[in-house]
Amino acid sequence: MARPQRNNVDYFPFYCEEGKKMYYLEETYGNDGFAVFIKILRELARTDYHYLDLSKKTTLMFLSAKCKVTVSVLESIINDLVDLEKFDDELWNENKIIWCQDFIDSIQDAYSKRSNNCIDRNELLNLLISLGIRKPSKSNPKPSKGASTGAVNPQRKVKKSKEEKKDIYRSFAHLKITKEENQKLLTIGYSQEQINEIYDSIENYKKNTSYVSLYLTSIKWLKKQYPNLNKQPIKKEIQLSYDAQCHLSEEMKQRVYSGELTSKEALNIQFPEK
Repeated sequence: MARPQRNNVDYFPFYCEEGKKMYYLEETYGNDGFAVFIKILRELARTDYHYLDLSKKTTLMFLSAKCKVTVSVLESIINDLVDLEKFDDELWNENKIIWCQDFIDSIQDAYSKRSNNCIDRNELLNLLISLGIRKPSKSNPKPSKGASTGAVNPQRKVKKSKEEKKDIYRSFAHLKITKEENQKLLTIGYSQEQINEIYDSIENYKKNTSYVSLYLTSIKWLKKQYPNLNKQPIKKEIQLSYDAQCHLSEEMKQRVYSGELTSKEALNIQFPEK
């Protein structure tokens, strides 16, 4: 018997680095600003489909009690978070719905082994329309009967997963980097050997669980490891395309690195039929 689908989570990532938005909340509201934000995220995590409907006064009063602030302070903090683009502007101002796209992005891993995907904004709009909370629009017509929200055919998900795996260059633990992102690092001027060494270092780093993006983390580590890269002429190595990286022999790669051939010329020589 299949497990029932879940549309909530038991935990979410918390990033220790303080940004400008959190700094503003604490400066304006003291600890209440930070505490309210965290408690709202907790409510988003445990609530099905990860949105909060505060259109009813009683619901707003209940949330303010949980956050241990007055209703007026709670509304002021939420309005500021909307202005800071932390919460969805349209859904709050039109329907008093709290939706945090950053939060949704942060919990995708929790859904990776489920038969259903995490709800996205378009699916939420359809759900709100079906519940009568939001009126249909041209861009979001009324969903047909029987349309499911947040549920995905398991076979379709398996097919999608296989397609996604083809695009992954390197993955370990909860981190992964696509072939396109790896190519961007090459374009910056780093060699594939340098990049691979950084991947290895991040993989072996005991505290890598705090990282969310292997691509962004790799950029930071590469800049720290090779601070003088941009002060030197860009090496010919960055002219090696991804196709060439995968298919050229070492001899041909060296001829490209030396400037004797371009990636395209080397591929044409090694694979004349192409």
